[in-house]
Amino acid sequence: MSENILTTAEVGKIIGVNQSTVFRWVSSGKLKAHTTGGGHNRIARKDLIEFFRKNSKRLPENLQDQQTEKLKILIVDDELPVLDVLAAGLKVDEDKYKVETATDGFEAGQVLEKFQPDIVVLDIFLPTIDGYKVCQTIKKNYPNIKVIAITGKGSEEVKKNIIAAGADTYLEKPFEIGYLSKTIGELLRTIAITKRIDEKG
Repeated sequence: MSENILTTAEVGKIIGVNQSTVFRWVSSGKLKAHTTGGGHNRIARKDLIEFFRKNSKRLPENLQDQQTEKLKILIVDDELPVLDVLAAGLKVDEDKYKVETATDGFEAGQVLEKFQPDIVVLDIFLPTIDGYKVCQTIKKNYPNIKVIAITGKGSEEVKKNIIAAGADTYLEKPFEIGYLSKTIGELLRTIAITKRIDEKG
């Protein structure tokens, strides 16, 4: 069997649960699977990884080693020139990043659910739904997603409110795309360190 298509028994072994637990996840629709002509469930490795992301579970090391997916980044900004520059700048590293964009909080919610990004670059001052509320919603529903807040109004009060809303860090506009890439790298190192600490204790 391909290493990218797994049986329920193989999934159970990878995760460390019994096969009946995996079957319940499949039956309830939590874990996507397809059924063979003989009635057996088969799970794609990418769907198992997606299951962990959606349920805020830490990815097992043996899945991390096999994961070849690009880092998914959602950029949310109502200023189209800024949005275009940031998206284009990150897409230069197309072997590393998969980028989606949104121009307001409502659209961000729609893209977020379908795209399941690893990192959200979020403008705080948005129309319809402000960025603070969007950030709070992300952290409530998807606590493993990292949020980089961006703002052109870098007062101490704004910075305080950004952190209070749950953002992992923030950048003041204007900034170079290289600085954004550096910030993304720092967040990824933080994720790796947190995982190592979790594993030790």
